Amino acid sequence: TGGYAGSSNNMTGAMGGSTGGYGASPAGAMSGTIGGSAPAPVPPSAAFGSNPNSGSSGQIGLGGSNSFEMGGAMSGSMGGPIGGPAPVPPAPTGAPHVFDPNAAVAKKKAEEQSNNANAMQSMDEDYENEPPLLEELGVNFPHIYSKSRAVLFPFGKHAKSLESGLIENDADLAGPLAFALGLGGELLLAGKMHFGYVYGFGVSGCLAMTLLLNLLNPNGAVSVWTVVSILGYALLPVNLLAGVNAIMRIHKLGKWGMIASVLTIAWCTTASARLFERGCNMRAQRFLVAYPTALLYSAFVMITIF
Repeated sequence: TGGYAGSSNNMTGAMGGSTGGYGASPAGAMSGTIGGSAPAPVPPSAAFGSNPNSGSSGQIGLGGSNSFEMGGAMSGSMGGPIGGPAPVPPAPTGAPHVFDPNAAVAKKKAEEQSNNANAMQSMDEDYENEPPLLEELGVNFPHIYSKSRAVLFPFGKHAKSLESGLIENDADLAGPLAFALGLGGELLLAGKMHFGYVYGFGVSGCLAMTLLLNLLNPNGAVSVWTVVSILGYALLPVNLLAGVNAIMRIHKLGKWGMIASVLTIAWCTTASARLFERGCNMRAQRFLVAYPTALLYSAFVMITIF
């Protein structure tokens, strides 16, 4: 019995010692003392602090294992997106903007001065390169002379030398206005105040001819200013007849006066038809255009001689 007890005590001591060695608990140390064997030395805490997941107490003790696993998981999650450092806001780079009315007024004055200087410079440049006043008003004496010669000589080289672009694009109104005023002045010399008749027949005739030419022309639209220019220039023979009538009365000349009137109507009609033919490309419609123009110039001749 004593032997068994001794062996039992030895086993208890061994187990106590080994438990003390592994568990490092006071109970293990007390069991080792009672069993008769010397307790195992307690390892320092540095041995456990180097790697918390590799200690024997972490493998044996349940509480130690749970504490190490949960601690590792929580420390990883808290140290990541949740427990990380907060972002630092950027520091302001400059001072805040403060509205200064004096600075705004000074800036506005500087801009106005700059604009005025640029405007003066552009005006100086435009003044140096500015065309003549008559050219700006559309009064071109060479063109007036060329068209007047084409009316006076409808079958000569002067009419053929005119380009279609000069007649269509250069709707010169200075010549027609001068001829209309001249006709009214010549009638006034004959004792007739017919300015209203001249302008009335002129405006109504130009509008009617514009409508007719746009209906007849297969090449496109005809501008009303082109029609006014052509009909006004073709009024030049009527001015010559009115000048003769201011010296001697045409209706008192008998048949010679009638012949002069018919020739004047034919002259104006031929000149205007030639200009419409070349300017508007209406050679195939020239006789259709000549008839209404003959009626228009007949009205002007009648108010001239009667």
